[in-house]
Amino acid sequence: NELKNRGLQDILIGVVDGLKGFPEAITAAFPEVMVQTCIVHLVRHSLSFCSWKDRKAVAADLRRIYSAPTAAMAEAELDAFEEKWAGKYASIAP
Repeated sequence: NELKNRGLQDILIGVVDGLKGFPEAITAAFPEVMVQTCIVHLVRHSLSFCSWKDRKAVAADLRRIYSAPTAAMAEAELDAFEEKWAGKYASIAP
């Protein structure tokens, strides 16, 4: 609300860190905003479900998804990630 009071009229994309209530607070002031979670926070959260011995491999495979040059390539990398890790880490594969 402080930003709105200072004259900001609209926000296109809001990137947040995953704190509960933050997306709701942003959309209350700016209903049209698209809110997404920061990729660093998403990866960190995903890695918290992995064993220590798999973290480097999972992180490397996640990086292939979010650093893909096109959406189609990212989808292909996501499919490969799910195929490789869904059995062991079903909570992060989707």
